[in-house]
Parts: sequence; structure tokens; C-alpha cells
Amino acid sequence: MRDWLTVIIVLLIVGIVLDAVRRMRQARREHLQLSKNAIKADQEAVGARSSDSEFPSGGPRVVGVRDENHAKKVTQSLRENFESSKTTRGAPQRIPEQVTLNLEEAVPMLMESVEEELEDETPIEEEIEQHIEPSLGELDELQDDIPEDSGVPVKAEPKAQALASEDLDEPAPAEPDEVIVFNIMAKSGTRFSGADLLNTLMTENMKFGSMDIFHRHAQPNGDGPVLFSLVNMVVPGTFNLAAMKDFETPGVSLFMSLPIEGAKDGDSIDAYELLVDTARNLARSLGGELKDESRSVMTQQTMEHGRQRVMEYERKRRLAAAH
Repeated sequence: MRDWLTVIIVLLIVGIVLDAVRRMRQARREHLQLSKNAIKADQEAVGARSSDSEFPSGGPRVVGVRDENHAKKVTQSLRENFESSKTTRGAPQRIPEQVTLNLEEAVPMLMESVEEELEDETPIEEEIEQHIEPSLGELDELQDDIPEDSGVPVKAEPKAQALASEDLDEPAPAEPDEVIVFNIMAKSGTRFSGADLLNTLMTENMKFGSMDIFHRHAQPNGDGPVLFSLVNMVVPGTFNLAAMKDFETPGVSLFMSLPIEGAKDGDSIDAYELLVDTARNLARSLGGELKDESRSVMTQQTMEHGRQRVMEYERKRRLAAAH
């Protein structure tokens, strides 16, 4: 009895072991099958993604092959539709075509138009000024209208005769032999005020006179010959005494002409010394710069050279008067 129990127990144990081995093999087989299926599914998914992708990583996707004739027809149809729609849209807002520029064609300028207007007006004036020759009949009528000569000479008007005699009596002004010029210029970026200039000129006994400029006479009250004069550096060089308050200038020029009309021997040297003093006072009072006739900085050597010019002129003048 014990032997049978032992055999049965051994058989049960063997059966259990065999069943366990069978189950392990089956589980392993199923696992391998699942792994193969998973790998195959992944490969199919990757292939599907790569075939559907149009990006560089997946390559282009081919939808289908189009027939060549059909492609040409579609292209032609699209082109005709585009041209027709382009014409329709551009009609209301059409931009005019640009004209080719002819570089050789003369471009009208402002002065040319003025000259053309003047040329157009000239013939009209010439036609007006043309002398109309009277016909023979008109000459006869004019001769009938001319009064006979009474033999009494017609006298000129007294005023006209007086003006003509004055013009003949006045001699033309002589050209000066020597001219000495001093320039008083405002500093860069500034101008002399007309009011300050007028006050300084009055202090220096310079009087507003002929030719609308200022003069320094031999006498402080304005009597005697003109020793030297002052002009505006800006053309035409004149001053408007009534508008000096609103006047500005970049500079003024003092000049002395030799010979000095009505001056005595030795007066030219004294006039030159007075000219130098006046130029220095003007430059100092106005805050300007004293310069020579070439508008270079005035130096003591330049002033001495001007003094020598005046002295040499006086010497030559005395020699000429002695002979």
C-alpha cells in the first residue's frame, strides 16, 4: 500500500513539473510572437509615415501620375483665366505708360522762358516804334498845316539855358593819384549795428554828406576840405541815415584820396595821421578788426608803409610845382 502511494505521489510530482515546463515554454513562445508582431507593426507604421510625408526627412509623397496632354490643357486654361481677370481688374485703375525720356531734347529753363517772352515782346515794340511814311496826299495836307515862318527866332526857355550852362561849367571829377584804404571788419559771424556805428562816427566828427556816405572834414564842425571818407563795405556802399537803427553791416572802409582838394602843403601827412587814429578808434569802439586794403591784418609795418606813400607823394608834388 505504501508503495502505491509512493508511486502516485512521484507521478503527481512529475506531472506537476512537466505541466510547469509546458507552461513556461508556451509563455516564452507567446512572448516571442508578440515581440515579432510589435516589430512588424512598428516597421509598417514607419513606412506609412514615410510614404505620407512631404518633408525632406520623409521624402515627397507621390499622389499620382498626370497625363502630359491633360497637364498642358490645365496650364493653358489657368493662363487664359489669369489674363482675363488681370485685364478686368486693371481697367478701372489703369496706370498710364511712362514716356521714354529723350536726353537730347532741350529742357526749358526759367531764364529761357523769360528770354522767349522778351523776344515775343520785342517785335511788338518794334512795330510800335516803326516810322510810318506818309503818303503823297498826307504830305500835302501837312504842308498846308505848317504855319509860315514869321522870321522871328524862337527863344529858348531861361531855365533850360541855365541848366545847360551849369552842366558845361562843372568839370568832370579828376581821378585821384593815390588812394589809401583802411578796412574795419566785424568779427566772424557778427555784424556792426547801425546805431552803434552812427554813434561812433559822430564821436569821430564824421558828417553824413554827398554820395550818401560819411566824410571827415578839416574842421570838426564840417568846414574845410574833405580829408577822408567812410563807405559801407556792402555794395553800393551807401548809407540810409533815416534807417540806421535797423541797419547792419559786416564792415566799413575808410579811404583817403590824394591830392586832397583845397589842402595846403603838409596837410596830407596830418590827414593820414588822423585817418590812422580814426580807424583805430572805430575798430576799438565797435569791437571789430582793423585790416589793410587787401583785408589782411593791419600791422605797424603796413601803417608805416602808408605813411611813406603819403610823404613820397608830397615830395613829388613839391618837385612838380617847383618846375
